[in-house]
Amino acid sequence: MRRLLATCVWVTLLAACTKNAGDGGTIPVLNPSITLSASSSSGTVVRGASTTTALTLARVDYTGAVSLTADGLPSGVTVAFAPPSLATGVTSSTATITVDQTAAPGTSTINLRASGSGVSEKVVQFALTIPTPAITLTAGSSAVTAVQGTSVTVPVTISRTNGASGAITLATTGLPTGATASFAPSPIGATETSSTLTLVVGSAVATGTTAITISASGTGVTTQTATVQLTVTAAAIPAFTLVAAPAALSVVAGQSGTSTVTITRTGGFVGAVTLTVEGAPVGVTATAAAPGTGTTSIVTLATAANTAAGTYNLTVRGTATGLTDRTSTIALTVTTAPGFILAASAASAQAGSSGASTVTITRVGGLTANVDLVASGLPANVSASFDPASASGTSSTLTFAAAGNATPGSYTVTVSGTATGASAQSTTVALTITAAPGGGNIVAWKFCDATRVPLWFAYRTGTTGTWTRVTGSADNTFSFTLSGTVGGVAFVQNQSGGGTQGTVYYYTAAELNNIALGECINSAGGNKSLNAIFTGLNGAQFQSGTVYVGGGSGTTGFTTTTATVSNVPNRVADLIAYRSTVNITTASLSVDRAVLRRNVNYAANSGIPSIDFDGAESFAIGVAALSFTNAGADLTSVSGSFSTSNGFVGAIAALAGNQVYGVPSSRTQAGDFHLINAIAVSTDNTSFRITSQYNRDIANRAITFGAALANATLSVTGTSPYARIKAVGAFTSEYNDVVSCSMSQGSAASSRAWSFNGSRAYFGTGNTAFEFELPDFSGVSGFLNTWGFTAGAQAQVTTNVLGGITGTLGTPAEGSAWRSGARLQTITP
Repeated sequence: MRRLLATCVWVTLLAACTKNAGDGGTIPVLNPSITLSASSSSGTVVRGASTTTALTLARVDYTGAVSLTADGLPSGVTVAFAPPSLATGVTSSTATITVDQTAAPGTSTINLRASGSGVSEKVVQFALTIPTPAITLTAGSSAVTAVQGTSVTVPVTISRTNGASGAITLATTGLPTGATASFAPSPIGATETSSTLTLVVGSAVATGTTAITISASGTGVTTQTATVQLTVTAAAIPAFTLVAAPAALSVVAGQSGTSTVTITRTGGFVGAVTLTVEGAPVGVTATAAAPGTGTTSIVTLATAANTAAGTYNLTVRGTATGLTDRTSTIALTVTTAPGFILAASAASAQAGSSGASTVTITRVGGLTANVDLVASGLPANVSASFDPASASGTSSTLTFAAAGNATPGSYTVTVSGTATGASAQSTTVALTITAAPGGGNIVAWKFCDATRVPLWFAYRTGTTGTWTRVTGSADNTFSFTLSGTVGGVAFVQNQSGGGTQGTVYYYTAAELNNIALGECINSAGGNKSLNAIFTGLNGAQFQSGTVYVGGGSGTTGFTTTTATVSNVPNRVADLIAYRSTVNITTASLSVDRAVLRRNVNYAANSGIPSIDFDGAESFAIGVAALSFTNAGADLTSVSGSFSTSNGFVGAIAALAGNQVYGVPSSRTQAGDFHLINAIAVSTDNTSFRITSQYNRDIANRAITFGAALANATLSVTGTSPYARIKAVGAFTSEYNDVVSCSMSQGSAASSRAWSFNGSRAYFGTGNTAFEFELPDFSGVSGFLNTWGFTAGAQAQVTTNVLGGITGTLGTPAEGSAWRSGARLQTITP
């Protein structure tokens, strides 16, 4: 309303000026001015802290810059403005008032000034109170008793308030003659809050009760005192006792345990005590730290790896000149160390096929934890998977999948195992790769996930060869031989929400082998579900928790603190969780805290230990800003994910605009990477450009988008027995590596979708164009025409090209990057 009123005034003045000027009249003179107000006019700040007040500037007929300054500051107090100068249109700033440790207590008035050229200066005052630092002294006991010739301790606690800092010196007065006092530590350091007062009562100290005054003093604070009543009683007959704690130890053979022997002297005895250990069995070495005149001694019982299991009673004997020996007993139980032994049978695989080895796990010492298995030293073009990868029993099947281009020969593969509470173990597998019969490039496409097994599968050699159906084996492997260097693969699968999904790959034989090998990597070992419990969430503030475990995820609602985490890989993985807050007013989301756990492998359907966003395990999230080049008028956004050496961990919510969240550098380690995707979308949502890059650290970076992709030329090459759509596009210098196209029609249970993927090597480096057409599979055995498109129904076609690859596509490595462009079109066949 104020802006509207101001506009009306200006319009009225302009009309008046125009009229007066035409009539020879007088032009009115404006009177610019400013006013300044603060959200708070007073505050109390302890030394070493700060406070803020929000400043609001109002302008009347004034558009110039306004500078903010402060005066009247007491020594040790500073004021910072953000911003310090208010440009045209800026009406607010924040004044931060900081009090350092040198500031004197008291109340003072600070002037906050706003000044500009041609207007009167405005001042608001802020009453700053700096309270007097103080300490409080508390004695843990108000009365203690000590026998002549002994000592007693009293805990002492210091509490600091009002910014009190620095060391605190402790002292005592009123000690009886012959008694001494000492503090540990003394003085109490600036970061410490407690000390122990030890009162040593000599054998000649008179019996009775004495009031001892403890004083605490420090720079800038008033000395505080506390009183302890010390009662001294007569010494009894000199003697001592021994007590071993714990009195029973359980030690794994090959390891050691300790027991603390406490020596209690009575009757004025202050002499040395010598300790020895008797009754140690063969394989056990017992040592006792010489206590001398001290009160404790550590007895260490070290067992050899071959010490026989059993329980042994050992006697700790104490001797002192002129006194009767005293003893205490320690019951030592020796157990066999939990562990396991690995062994593996030899394996043989033909190029283009697979072979298996049985890994035997011999458990000892009552080990019940899962044994996590990994294989290393694999030959090129050979992958390995375990079933199970995290074994709870005594064996696992190790399957070697050899691509058609695997090199025949004999190899040694290392199998390593780890388990909680046991030492890591390893063994080797003698692997033999044999040549495929008949030559050619054999491709073995195995589907480890039962939900992804194709309804129909076919291949062709070259770019124009005949499509041939392939049926799967008992283990869902589809094997075929390409007689040329390039070829195609097509298969149809059920979609989870209904309908069907067809996939066509056009690649070289080597590329097809790599894609086939990747089919089983993520599904090896299967998946599981977990239950997550979050603390540190405020539902009233619309806070929620999100957790990822190896890619499986779960999120709470605003009114809940639990979540089910689905699709968690059944192997060792890493966990990341973060807390987000939704601002209902601005419809925005922010993330402030995160938790990162490494090398976890929770049992299926078990609970994840509590994730506390306010606990010591949590940390502040990192934020980075991206600057965009060549975005044009497109809408930009960013998304991010975090991965570790244990594989994909999870996405992290992004801020609007050009900011993205991530794990701060202090929490990352070798093998960790952020994948940042910068996205530019046209205002009509038909053009998409993405620049992707891997970096370990979350940091501000410059992002350059590629050129917008031109529309593909769409056509219909036939409508019977099903509609066939064709998309033709051009390779460009920016997008010159991989191309894909997705076509979809219908929705839900009636949806029909096809995706096409091809490499530049398939199309040929001399070919400037690419084309994707739904082939006529009606003559191929087993193909159902209902999997094709229906004539007369609109289809969506998305063409995507990718290029500018730095590093290996999709493989985390510092600086690996690529660009992609996409176009969304429609056509009715």
